[in-house]
Amino acid sequence: MYPAYDLDDAYVFQSSTEGYTSFILSSNPSTPGSNKPPAGVVFGQGGLYNLHIAGDEKFKTGMTLAFSFLGEDITVSKLTSPNSPIGEKGNPIGQGKVGAAFEITGGIRIWAGRGNDPFFGNGIGLADFNDSRQRGQFKPDAFKEGGDLFANATASFIVADIPNSMLGDKVKYFTTTATMHKGEWRQVDRLANVLFPYVFLADTPAVQEDHQQHRPDLDVEERRQAVVNNTFWAVSVSGSQKGREMEYAQTVADLVMPDVITYTIGSKANYVVDELNGRPLQDDAMNTVLQLMNGVAIDDFANDGKRYREEFPYISPAK
Repeated sequence: MYPAYDLDDAYVFQSSTEGYTSFILSSNPSTPGSNKPPAGVVFGQGGLYNLHIAGDEKFKTGMTLAFSFLGEDITVSKLTSPNSPIGEKGNPIGQGKVGAAFEITGGIRIWAGRGNDPFFGNGIGLADFNDSRQRGQFKPDAFKEGGDLFANATASFIVADIPNSMLGDKVKYFTTTATMHKGEWRQVDRLANVLFPYVFLADTPAVQEDHQQHRPDLDVEERRQAVVNNTFWAVSVSGSQKGREMEYAQTVADLVMPDVITYTIGSKANYVVDELNGRPLQDDAMNTVLQLMNGVAIDDFANDGKRYREEFPYISPAK
């Protein structure tokens, strides 16, 4: 309904500038076979794109950076809660232009614009793999076809480089979008862990849709069991955890719920099975979540196309 506010990905890692941490939100992804935004605009007008950065497990401390767009103009606002009510904008702390880096209050550096999608993954293979699993068939060979679906894709990005002095020792990061709908603010989408709705909730479409409309403070209570059930089914089909399917499913649910990216400030980010700590641009995130979900290493045969830069703002502008 609101493609400009559809979320695409989230990243958090140690900045290329010492003493900073980088947070990235991507949205409004191009459709397969096209590199143009389906919404016809780079960013939605009048709505909100939010970076939620919590300093505790209850989502009581931390902040939210809220971004709103009017043409090429960007307004950045700050809220002193990481989980404020939908539609709250907070206090403006800076302004800038789409496509140009700028600095706002507190030394936070911002860039927002259209760029090449750094994500790599075999989306065609994933659809076939999920369909086979739902029929009780373990089909890792599904990934031998399709390749990197995102090789020529673009998306709309918001990048924030935040001084570590404004953050705690550890953060829990998630993103949301919101817009006015029939006279009231509605959350359009929510995203943290890569492909979360399409991997961990793929077998429960109703929960998948519900997940996008809520916040992580209710994840464990309301949606954790769906992750347990879906993971249990996945490892039962793969046969990777014979005799301990439920134990494994519970362990995975505890790793990925609530659906946030946890990162220790100042450390090397890794998005791998043995260490989910932030998420850098270069890690093979699809392989990671496939292994977590199915209990066995699976290669999607899509490799890092290095469609990003090593320095802030990291995103390679779309042509």
